[in-house]
Amino acid sequence: MTRYGYIGLGMMGSAMTENLIRRGGGSVTVHDIDPAAVDAAVSLGAEAGASAAEVARASDVVSICVPAAAHIEAVLSGPGGIAEGVHDGLSVLIHSTVHPDTVLAARDAAAEWGVPVFDACVAGGADNARAGSLTVLAGGLDEMPPAAREVLDVYAGTLIDAGPAGSGAALKIAINVMTYAQFAAAASAHDMVASTGGEPAALLEAWRFMGQLGALTEQYCALLEIPDEHIQGELRTMLQTQAGIATKDLALALELGRTRPGAAGVVQAVQAAMPAVYNVHEANEESE
Repeated sequence: MTRYGYIGLGMMGSAMTENLIRRGGGSVTVHDIDPAAVDAAVSLGAEAGASAAEVARASDVVSICVPAAAHIEAVLSGPGGIAEGVHDGLSVLIHSTVHPDTVLAARDAAAEWGVPVFDACVAGGADNARAGSLTVLAGGLDEMPPAAREVLDVYAGTLIDAGPAGSGAALKIAINVMTYAQFAAAASAHDMVASTGGEPAALLEAWRFMGQLGALTEQYCALLEIPDEHIQGELRTMLQTQAGIATKDLALALELGRTRPGAAGVVQAVQAAMPAVYNVHEANEESE
């Protein structure tokens, strides 16, 4: 029976862990800097690991879902990191949205300990994570040990072979560019229709009929119906967090490459629009 580990219990990590506990068929050991997140996972049936090293010792496959490259480095090689819990048969999956170079650096570092590392970026949101119906974008899929491949089947409704190691990370960044660009377009189009007395629902109906309205964008469009004065408290904090994540992800896109003249300007414009897209821009703050 495969032993699973999960490090990083944010919104996505907690949801993936919940699914893993329910459907994985093996033990699940978790670690996070937030004790409340660990306690929540333990209440569902997970075991708590005091450190990343302890998670590694108790696991055959360790999933990492932390915010940025520095956190991945700390989880792998920092004090109490996975490097201190290495054993035969261990493999590591990185689910974080990071630059492909981060994946390759982690892969090179862990290779010195005999531990294979793969990128398995995820898309689809927390609800799909709980249901085991995420889209998983895997780099190095052909090289994965059976246990690592099996855990992807627990997470995924759709598993996409992105190419060699690092390709899953690149594909996730590219998909995020397309997603956030559609969010920005949706916000602008919504306001165009509403400002002339039109019905925004008709915009969505037309967009859907044309086959161009994605599920994530349709979910996002519900935000556009919330009055500005209601964007306060916990909702505002959550939206500020989402805008920050989007800005970070689009910065990764700008780092990844500027292959077409003028194309980077599009990504920069979408990045600059994110506070307004999530309705936490300065104009909204001044109106409160």
